[in-house]
Amino acid sequence: MLKLGIQEEFHVVDLATKRTVSSAPALLDRLPAGPFVGRSKESTVAIATSTHAEPDALRARLTELRGTLVHRAAGLRLGVLASGTAPMMSLADVRTAPEARYAAWDDEYAELSRGWITCGMHVRVEVEDRDVAARAIAWITPHLATLSALSASSPFWAGRDTGYASWRQVCVERLPAAGPIGPVRSAREYDELVASLVAVGVVPDRDLFLPALRLSPRGSALDLRVCDAIADVEVTIAIAALFRALYLYASDAVVADRTPPTPSPMLARGAMWRAARSGIEGDLIDPVAAVKLPAATVVRALVAEMAPYLRESGDLDLVEVAIGRLLARGSAAAGQRRAAREGGPAAVVDRVLAQTMACVGISDSSPLPASLLDIAAS
Repeated sequence: MLKLGIQEEFHVVDLATKRTVSSAPALLDRLPAGPFVGRSKESTVAIATSTHAEPDALRARLTELRGTLVHRAAGLRLGVLASGTAPMMSLADVRTAPEARYAAWDDEYAELSRGWITCGMHVRVEVEDRDVAARAIAWITPHLATLSALSASSPFWAGRDTGYASWRQVCVERLPAAGPIGPVRSAREYDELVASLVAVGVVPDRDLFLPALRLSPRGSALDLRVCDAIADVEVTIAIAALFRALYLYASDAVVADRTPPTPSPMLARGAMWRAARSGIEGDLIDPVAAVKLPAATVVRALVAEMAPYLRESGDLDLVEVAIGRLLARGSAAAGQRRAAREGGPAAVVDRVLAQTMACVGISDSSPLPASLLDIAAS
């Protein structure tokens, strides 16, 4: 069974003000090296799991790392948010990390970089053949918008409702080498594409080539990069399992030498925009058939199509349960908006804090403030 790994990014917030703060370096000083890393902005921190074949093992590792992060942050009176954007954020409160590569990124991308204050959830599936993985990209691309919609958790930007379910996705798509890359015929062709983008200065280096799907810069793996950070660990695991199933489906098609779908690049881009705009609360676009359908219909059709591969990996029940609950209750973005109507931006932060730490076994002996303990228990 192909192994999966997850990287999650988190916004760092002051528990008193609920605002983002550039305190990730101080937090990282209290964390063990390895699975905890900084990002381009000092208001964000990331965790990266090892790879696991079984979803239960992946969930356990993710929960363990989240628990360490939440408790170490609380010791500094900080919280961490698993959401695409932070509801109470000011550009003035965010510093760029001091590494030279990030300074170069700021210099080259200017205002695009200054507004790059977003957090995603990235899934890695280990592959046996980079050539198969490269060709599989074309088969997975039509379904990227659906995976993005399932994760949508970023309706707010600098205290305002953007009108989008995933404002993070809008921010990502602004970059010159973002979005679907189009079909490639081999790993060599993919590597030549990346090298040419670096050579002409479109991306600073191969590590900072951040399309929707990419061959990992290190090792044999395919990385999914379209998802917002997700507070609900069960949804995170379900999306990871669904991505693995999509890869198995795509690799079968490649090995059988079938012709991949070739949606219009503009329709593929439009499908990503539609997913960012309304998430699972509206319609989604099938870029191959060029039709618009209710999001729930598209999601259920994808799960049904991938059912043989999900069953093969033992993931079908967990995906059906997690996705079914998500469709029934609505997206994380919709939940954030409900909280905002009831209590404003601070209530949104409280909600995401509670959801982010709900899986980590908070107890009365925790160093977290009592107000957060009450929220987590509600």
